[in-house]
Amino acid sequence: MLAYKGFNSDLTCTMGKGKYQYVPGKWHREDEAKCANTGFHATDNPLDVLAYYHKDDDRYFIVELAGNIDEDAVNSRISAPEIRLVREISRNELYHEGVLWMVIHEKAPLAAVVKHEKGNAAGDGNVVVRGIKPKAKGQIGDMIYLVKENKKGEIVEVGSYQIDGKTYHPDVYYDIRGKKVV
Repeated sequence: MLAYKGFNSDLTCTMGKGKYQYVPGKWHREDEAKCANTGFHATDNPLDVLAYYHKDDDRYFIVELAGNIDEDAVNSRISAPEIRLVREISRNELYHEGVLWMVIHEKAPLAAVVKHEKGNAAGDGNVVVRGIKPKAKGQIGDMIYLVKENKKGEIVEVGSYQIDGKTYHPDVYYDIRGKKVV
């Protein structure tokens, strides 16, 4: 199973026994997996990783999990007795993957980083806003992701825009179609 995992800048994570050092491409093994207790933790929803790892120098990977996987209904957290770091991705890619995941799993609970109806990236790099009339703003370089849903909560449209100072300006709210919102 493929999932997403965040790490400290040195590819360590906190485990029940202390810090654990990961090596990309190598299989790491534990005897068993139980969420919040044992095993290697990851998330199914890419955006849920940010609940655990959100510092500027944190790193993100697509990981492969194997063995008897445990889930505990805390966001999309899962634990497995075996893990392998497959590919490192940027924070921007994590957000992009998260929006795609949201479209596929439109009825799943929203990750904590997803804003409702209105959001501001505020120079943090990314913001995801979901709602019936979503709008967002940011600073130069920020990505805004807008996810429009109907009254049934079904996703009907997605838009993404980078605040570049030319087409999309800082501190201006934009709608799903990239139009300025007054």
